[in-house]
Amino acid sequence: MDSRVWIEDVPITGQKVIEPDARVVDAFQNIGYSLEAALADLIDNSIDAGAKRVLVRFVRTDNELHSLDVVDNGRGMNDAEIDRAMKFGGQRTYQTGDLGMYGMGLKAASLSQADNLTVISRANRSIAVGRRWQAKEARRGWQCDVVSGQFADEALDVALNGFDLSHGTIVRWDQVRDFRKASGRVDAYIQRIRNTLTVHLGLQLHRFLTGDKPRLEILVNTLNVQTGQVSPDFKVTPLDPFNYSHPGSRKYPKEFHVAIPQVGDLACHAHIWPARTKEACYKLGGGSVARRQGFYFYRNDRLLQAGGWNNYREDGEPHLSLARVAIDLPQRFQSFFSVRFNKAAVDAPRSFVDALEHAKSSDGTTFPEFVERAQVVYRSKPERKLDPVFAPGRGIRAAVAETRYDH
Repeated sequence: MDSRVWIEDVPITGQKVIEPDARVVDAFQNIGYSLEAALADLIDNSIDAGAKRVLVRFVRTDNELHSLDVVDNGRGMNDAEIDRAMKFGGQRTYQTGDLGMYGMGLKAASLSQADNLTVISRANRSIAVGRRWQAKEARRGWQCDVVSGQFADEALDVALNGFDLSHGTIVRWDQVRDFRKASGRVDAYIQRIRNTLTVHLGLQLHRFLTGDKPRLEILVNTLNVQTGQVSPDFKVTPLDPFNYSHPGSRKYPKEFHVAIPQVGDLACHAHIWPARTKEACYKLGGGSVARRQGFYFYRNDRLLQAGGWNNYREDGEPHLSLARVAIDLPQRFQSFFSVRFNKAAVDAPRSFVDALEHAKSSDGTTFPEFVERAQVVYRSKPERKLDPVFAPGRGIRAAVAETRYDH
């Protein structure tokens, strides 16, 4: 055989459609989402739909967790839109600033946690519509249930009562696999998962939750269907990984420009936290702070990666715990960096790592010098904050100034 065959175009004689095997659902159930990352993906959809408020509700009995609802006051969907949303791989037109990426987040995130996914929605001047994926039915041949319009209407009226709106969406998970752990100890389970969830959402979406007039409000509560009791709302507060009272080193933060061949310059904002700080935004929920050092990648203000050096340094070195770098990915870089399917990490090519060695700030500081400075601060005592400067007064009386003291 002529060896050129390996480099020539492959000849074709036609095309045919090959439908995916319905057992691909099994892959979604093992795709690697945590419960909190899956919920964050749902809330991304709520933000893209223009929601200003999202409620995460755990539905329980005295001894069991029954289901989970995510309710938003976004634009809602009509019949055609909900079919597109429930289609595996269904692509919508993403607008500049949208958080959605692959057209799979709703289904993949949900089926990674639950055997049944129900979506109920109502747009302005539209009737309520609903669809349900049951994993067992999807495996039999992609049979999606159509939810009763009356049930959809009633469910939305109840869910959106606190929002004072007629439009919005409910995403409901039934048969959540992790909820089996809650059997007989629902209160303890909810307390633990609520803490984990609010830290994760407060961090990943902190830019949306921050400010006097935040772009988004996220509430978490529980509904006991046996007693009808609804717990008080727990509000998710922002956890900004760069929100320190004062920097750990003067002249920081600094902006470094990373020149990446064939792509362009990427701005990296390098921060050094003060040594021995106990601030909540440094600890980010507890655990080892060393794992929080490194790069914080954002796309359209949504945090994608919270720490890690992407092969530039070894992750988790204690003496670099104070070093954090914020990177907003411009549109032109979003094909250069690979965002993980669950939006929990970013893969960086080797050329990014190499370019960091030559990156400089406007004052000539190199990126390796920033890393070295962060190590020095970690090993030293915290820098004393400068005392406030007061305007000079009248001074002391001349008689006092002329007084001489014997020693």
